[in-house]
Amino acid sequence: MSPRRSAAALLVAAAVVVAGLTAVTASTATPAMAAPGCKVDYKITSQWQGGFGADVTVTNLGDPISSWNVGWTLASGQSISQLWNGALTTSGSSVKVASLAWNGSLATNAKANFGFNGAWTTANPVPSSFTVNGTTCTGSTPTQPPTTPTPTPTPTVTPTVTPTPTPTPTPTVTPTTPPVTTGSLYVDPTTQGYKAWQPASGTDKTLLEKIALTPQAYWVGNWADPAHAKAEVADYTGRAVAAGKVPTLVIYAIPGRDCGSYSGGGVAESAYAAWIDTVASGIQGKPYVVLEPDALAQLGDCSGQGDRVGFLKYAAKSLTLKGARVYIDAGHSAWLPVSTAVARLNQVGFEYAVGFALNTSNYQTTAASKTYGQQISQQLGGKKFVIDTSRNGNGSNGEWCNPRGRALGDRPTLVNDGTGLDALLWVKLPGESDGTCNGGPSAGAWFQDIALELARNAKW
Repeated sequence: MSPRRSAAALLVAAAVVVAGLTAVTASTATPAMAAPGCKVDYKITSQWQGGFGADVTVTNLGDPISSWNVGWTLASGQSISQLWNGALTTSGSSVKVASLAWNGSLATNAKANFGFNGAWTTANPVPSSFTVNGTTCTGSTPTQPPTTPTPTPTPTVTPTVTPTPTPTPTPTVTPTTPPVTTGSLYVDPTTQGYKAWQPASGTDKTLLEKIALTPQAYWVGNWADPAHAKAEVADYTGRAVAAGKVPTLVIYAIPGRDCGSYSGGGVAESAYAAWIDTVASGIQGKPYVVLEPDALAQLGDCSGQGDRVGFLKYAAKSLTLKGARVYIDAGHSAWLPVSTAVARLNQVGFEYAVGFALNTSNYQTTAASKTYGQQISQQLGGKKFVIDTSRNGNGSNGEWCNPRGRALGDRPTLVNDGTGLDALLWVKLPGESDGTCNGGPSAGAWFQDIALELARNAKW
């Protein structure tokens, strides 16, 4: 797990991270207006003094294509500062956005999507004409957005269309899986904590029981062997379903994972989409899934991340279509400011993800995490969130790697209290080391001393 550093050390430049206003929706052209080859929908998703965000969806109305290139002309004073899910080239006012390796193939009527943040000076008009692979597109005419900026934007979530990585379009599915009944989370008898508890005796056994018999997540990060990762997922979720319980998974294999720190690694950029598809195909039932801890909080912090926003979009879609209830990890209350967390979550979007996850493997109190989560949720239109309470019973002492004097936190439970909080989960497995620091073994190895200390300090 990554070094959860202070928010000041992890902020990304505000010039490339923006919050959104109410989206401006493109109108649909009549069939007579449509060109035979393509349609482009361009939406202003946020606009403020001197800046804006936009979302672009291209629909292939012609024969199947293996790649696409969308072109248009910027108005005077407009520019693009950050773009995701595509490769940007500009020449003067001319813009070209090319597909990436995983989202270029489009069957007839299939769609792809990219988004960007930009700047404007005197006005911010919607482009009047687009081309796709050289064909002028008239299949849709976007509505002109308001040109009067709002000085202080109030972000709201805007649904996006996730890129289609294969020639066969997948029907849009919005996750509507209701939360399951409180108390039905799965206790995995194969965890290291369970194995340590079984042979223990005396006080140690009593303390370790607090860990062993509490529902915890299963981490999926075997990027070297996707088939084995699929088998792990099928085994774990299958056992949970057979027990009539709900499993919790953590997907942890994003390219550039942990910026090379104790839990560094991850799947190669070219292999991530296929890895996700393979892992997702092993899902049984409807597990809760925390998607890629630290990935958004570390966005832009190191090289090797590739199109991280695009990877998260794709993963959320692939997992959701196999039954998962996906929460995108967004760091913790002492890491990103609320506005930054909102802006980054909006880049990924919630067409497939149910909400976001907080405090994964960290020590921020439940109260602080809940307040932080509610502030984010309010700016995302009420999106749900989950909190990792596995080791936050005594709060944080400012350290992230095997800090001493900590305690087990609130026991996992599913929540339906109208606050936006969906669940308290044990995402990090208590007793597993954060890395070779403060006397600990390698990341993920069992650390008996700290396990006993966490249980001994618990308030229950």
